[in-house]
Amino acid sequence: MGEKQFKLLEVDLTAEKTQTLDVTAEMRRFVGGRALGAKLLWDRVPPKADPLGPDNVLYFGIGPMTGLLGSVTNVSAKSPLTHLRGQSNMNGHFGLEFIYAGCNAGVLFKGKASRPVYLYVKDDQVEIRDASHLSGKSGLETQYLLTKELKEEMDDQNIRVAAIGPAGEKLVRNADICHDFYHHAARLGMGTVMGSKKLKAIVVKGTRSPDYAHPDEVLDIMKKWLHAGRLYRIQNRRWGHTQSMSGRYYKTTEGIKNKQKGWDPMCDRFNPVLLEQRYKIWGDACHGCPVACKVPYFMMGPPLGPFAGELRHDNAGGWSANVMIPGYELQGYLCSYVDYLGLDGEDVSGVVAWMMECYEKGLVTKEDLGGIDLSWGNVEAVCALLKKIAQREGIGDALAEGLKYAPAKIGKGTEKYAITAKGVAITSYEPRGSLKDALELAGTSVGEIHGGRGAPDRIMFDSLTGCSFWRSTVQEIYGSIADWAIQGLHAASGWNLSREDWRLLELRGATMERCYSIREGHYIPDRDDIMPDRFFEETIYNKYNEPKKLNKEAFFAGRKDLYRSYGLQEDGTPSPEFLEQLGLDFAIPALAEALKK
Repeated sequence: MGEKQFKLLEVDLTAEKTQTLDVTAEMRRFVGGRALGAKLLWDRVPPKADPLGPDNVLYFGIGPMTGLLGSVTNVSAKSPLTHLRGQSNMNGHFGLEFIYAGCNAGVLFKGKASRPVYLYVKDDQVEIRDASHLSGKSGLETQYLLTKELKEEMDDQNIRVAAIGPAGEKLVRNADICHDFYHHAARLGMGTVMGSKKLKAIVVKGTRSPDYAHPDEVLDIMKKWLHAGRLYRIQNRRWGHTQSMSGRYYKTTEGIKNKQKGWDPMCDRFNPVLLEQRYKIWGDACHGCPVACKVPYFMMGPPLGPFAGELRHDNAGGWSANVMIPGYELQGYLCSYVDYLGLDGEDVSGVVAWMMECYEKGLVTKEDLGGIDLSWGNVEAVCALLKKIAQREGIGDALAEGLKYAPAKIGKGTEKYAITAKGVAITSYEPRGSLKDALELAGTSVGEIHGGRGAPDRIMFDSLTGCSFWRSTVQEIYGSIADWAIQGLHAASGWNLSREDWRLLELRGATMERCYSIREGHYIPDRDDIMPDRFFEETIYNKYNEPKKLNKEAFFAGRKDLYRSYGLQEDGTPSPEFLEQLGLDFAIPALAEALKK
């Protein structure tokens, strides 16, 4: 069998028409997921377009290896939060269902509907349907209602639904998209773009088998993966992500009190053993994963009543001690409420922590907040403020603009305490505890999202739609990410890649993403790849009274090294020669114009 073909479902919401496009050539150059998303934004979104206008696109990206290592869906659009390239990963089962439906390159939305709609996909049957009856519903309620409404028509109740909540409908700039109740494409306002298009939900059910170029090789890869992976990551089956937060407090790499402190005794209360013994229900896995690191919980008791949810580092790490919540019980309630409203827990936690510090310092008052006593650790006050943000009520209307725009709207000296550089809240990670973390947070062209998200190998892992929590284990099992990817892409797609081919794919995807952000005019790397002044000027102390502060000289030296490792010039821009080498020479004129001093 030769190389397989890749089909993209394109949905024109303005014209209410759909078509299937052959994107095999572009998939071969950009692999899929995140890197292909960056190329689609470059081609489809006019320069300087309004992220909330009909010219923006929304791409749910998958790729050749979706389903072979988890089933991540990478969502791409121009970000309304930063006005840069936006992207977010959503784990679970949603992306794989599009492969079963025959759209193995994902789905792209353009234009804007005239009324609330949802997309219905069952194999070749694709329809844009009215969603007026779902307006105002949370993403969780929408999933439940559509499943109940369509299970007979689809002849199955195991359909996949991705939806937005009230925050997305109200165009709150850090709104998210949820799927399977606790999987979220939360970062950079992808739910906001979905809301701007009046797209309430996507429903998909496929009945076809995946089409692999070499099924026997796929079977060998999966057998090795499922056996070895279970052994390597067994601790994650028990703890999920709950252990990562508590462990980082002792390393001074988790935020405390809007980054004012390096330690607080309350950190000892974030004990994953207590969460497991009191509230854990079961372990749940994404498609093809042998570990089941998702740890749903159920809690019941005064004053909050019964509720359920799932703690992830991304949705919980920004709250915790960063807003001085004492332990997992109250945090569990808060994270569930954030998911219900349809907000990015990590980003909106930075907005709330900023307001808490400003309230503590008297820069905003109880009257400004509509009667809310926003003192540290007051969960009921936090929830009241979150409701205002999600509904754009009172001060919530300004805060719904996120940390790129809200500080100027609030004024009164509050700008100093907004912990951001490009508009993304820096919440979970404390950069003063690790220069490496600080450089990785600063050096990404999409905004300060953690985990080395600007590195070419990381961007390509997202393009393969692999689960980010498995990157180190893949290296342990297969020797390197490259070896695993080259084997997997041959098995799945019939591609014959060398190590040099793979390196070019990594560099091309990462550089394409950077080119897009530069073109939009809001990003000049050596100006904007920086950390807030607090991290360079204020010393914090860890539990053992060791001082932590970023050294600016070391930071800038390390940033040059980081750029060089990405194949870039010392100012963080790609040279024309580098772009030509990568086959991205079409970007040269636009970048030259954007970088004019």
